[in-house]
Amino acid sequence: MNEETGAAVPESTSGPAVFEKQIEIRTSRGHVKNLRFWFAPVSEAILNADADWLEDEELSCDNLCMHELFMPFIRRFFKGTFRWRNEINLMKFKDVRKMTAEIRRISDLLESDYDHPDLTYYKKNYSIDLLVSREEYARTYLEASDAARQAAVREHVGVITAFYLTIADYLDEMTDRYKPLGFHAIAICAPS
Repeated sequence: MNEETGAAVPESTSGPAVFEKQIEIRTSRGHVKNLRFWFAPVSEAILNADADWLEDEELSCDNLCMHELFMPFIRRFFKGTFRWRNEINLMKFKDVRKMTAEIRRISDLLESDYDHPDLTYYKKNYSIDLLVSREEYARTYLEASDAARQAAVREHVGVITAFYLTIADYLDEMTDRYKPLGFHAIAICAPS
């Protein structure tokens, strides 16, 4: 029994516990060419080529995971038609803030009420192969049923929420830092 909390403490087993390594979906601050999906603060001066692009301030994200996990947010909050092939898509700061608030709400629901109907739109493209290593997928999920794979997504939802919150935190930070400097939008660029 834990003396501080009074909670029962499980007896040790005969061997060490084996835990699957928790992966992280790749994101990085700064421009990382091989991640290929970028968010950057922009101003009129940058758009008019009167100032340099702020590559050091970008958030770079894994392209495949962005397509499968994050595009529902962009489709919902981006005004207009999202253009691919590394074209610049501008999202005004006020829409970025609405999107990050929704990211946080969805992250909370994923952790607390995974079957909530508001999650259906976002969970449509969730796949366990995005959430575990290739080796783990081949060993455990390659031959698994669809139901088992979906159950595994639920077990690994922390990978998704960590990814979502990393993006939301940095976009909010970008907005807070650059709005007072006259910037007005986040540029979103993606290859295809």
